[in-house]
Amino acid sequence: MASHGFYIWLLNSAIVLQIVKTPAWLRVLQISIGVISIILSGYVLLYPGITVLVAVQILSIVLLIVGIERIAIEIFSPYHRKSSSRFSNIGLGALAIAFSILIMAFPIFSTLFLIFLGGFALLFNGIARIIHGVGGQGITRWSRVFLIGVGILSIVISGLVIAHPMGFGVRLLVVIMSLALMIIGIEMIAIGTAGRQIARTTPQK
Repeated sequence: MASHGFYIWLLNSAIVLQIVKTPAWLRVLQISIGVISIILSGYVLLYPGITVLVAVQILSIVLLIVGIERIAIEIFSPYHRKSSSRFSNIGLGALAIAFSILIMAFPIFSTLFLIFLGGFALLFNGIARIIHGVGGQGITRWSRVFLIGVGILSIVISGLVIAHPMGFGVRLLVVIMSLALMIIGIEMIAIGTAGRQIARTTPQK
């Protein structure tokens, strides 16, 4: 009887995932922001002659509108109100907005900080991969070669980034950010066009 009661409680408290129709205003918002993200990111990629600071400013604007889209979805969409990740997504959207404003206000300082942070992260990642490839147990020969090769490449790139932050580092950062924001834009257009989203609901007792 006790196990039966526990089973009933589990069914009543479990989170159910269901596919629901996205509101029209949300679809328009997602598609519009997706198009803007692709256009601006593509402009930065297709016109390498623009100055680095202009490219960083453009990408910070894209990051700003992406953060606004994330907060709007979590606050105004009726299907996300019971989601446990709602406040986490709102926090990440607010963080993206704050970070984009920081970049627009202090472009040089923010860019250099990102470059050095990414450079050292890439350096430590390369060292970790080499150690794994050399001393890891149960790894095939080709896996060892691949890990060591990627580790060496990561260290070389990180060295170039740290040694030449305003030359190699900034341009690499701009390309990575442009590609990432373009992919996000494509994703938003796809979701908005489909007009469906996964909602988390709790069954009524």
